[in-house]
Amino acid sequence: MFRVIVNCGLCQPFIGECLASLRRQTRTDWQAQVTIDRDGDGTFEGALAARGSDERIVITRNPERLYPMRNVLAAIERSAADPEDVIVILDGDDWLIDDRALETIARAYDSGCWLTYGSWISNHDGRPGRWPPYPDDTRDFREAPWLATAVRTWKKWLFDRIDRRDFCDAQGQYLRVAEDVACMFPLLEMATTRRARHIAEPLMLYNFLSDHDPGPALAREADRVKEWLRARPRYAPIHNPPR
Repeated sequence: MFRVIVNCGLCQPFIGECLASLRRQTRTDWQAQVTIDRDGDGTFEGALAARGSDERIVITRNPERLYPMRNVLAAIERSAADPEDVIVILDGDDWLIDDRALETIARAYDSGCWLTYGSWISNHDGRPGRWPPYPDDTRDFREAPWLATAVRTWKKWLFDRIDRRDFCDAQGQYLRVAEDVACMFPLLEMATTRRARHIAEPLMLYNFLSDHDPGPALAREADRVKEWLRARPRYAPIHNPPR
C-alpha cells in the first residue's frame, strides 16, 4: 500500500490540484496524510473541499508551525504503515502529472528496489527537471552531486532503520530545513544503487510559481544544514531485506 505524505505551507491555490491528482490515480491502494503546517490563506478549507468524501485522505492542521521534518515523521506515524508499505513524499503545492504515477512506482518496486527517486517537470522555464540517476559505482552519496530528487519514495522498513537523532541538529532539535537530504542520504547508503531505482519518466509537476518563500534566513539555514549533513557518519549497506 502507498502512504502519501503531503506537507502544506501556504498553498491554497494548489492543494486542490495536488489532492485531485491523487484521486485520479488508477492505482487505488493508497492513503494520504495531509498536514497543514501554516494556514491563514484558506489551505485547510481548500484541502477539505478537495477531499470531499474520500476517506483515504486524512487532514491534520497543526496548532503551531512544526516544519517539514517533524511533519513527515508525525504523518508517517499517523499512517500506521506496515513495514512493506511504500512512503511517497509530495508537497501540497506540487502534484502528480500522470494518472498512472503510482502504477509506475509500483512497477519499480516489483523489480526488488527499496527506494525510488526520479524526475519532474517544472512550470518555470529555467528549471528543467529531468535528472540523471546516480552512477552504479557511487560509493559516497554525501560527496556525490545531489540527484535524489522527486518523486521520492521508500519502503517503511528501510526508513525505520534511520536513527532518529540523524533528523536533528547538533542541539538535538528537529531540523527545520533540508529534510529531504536528511532522509535520502541514509536511505541511499543502506540501499546502495543496487536497491535504489531512478524513474526517468517525470511523474510530478514541481511548482515554482507558488508564493511560498522560506525567506533568506531559512535559505541560509538550509545551506548550513546540507553541509552539516554531508559531514555526518555514513550508514552501512544492507545486503538482505528483513524476512
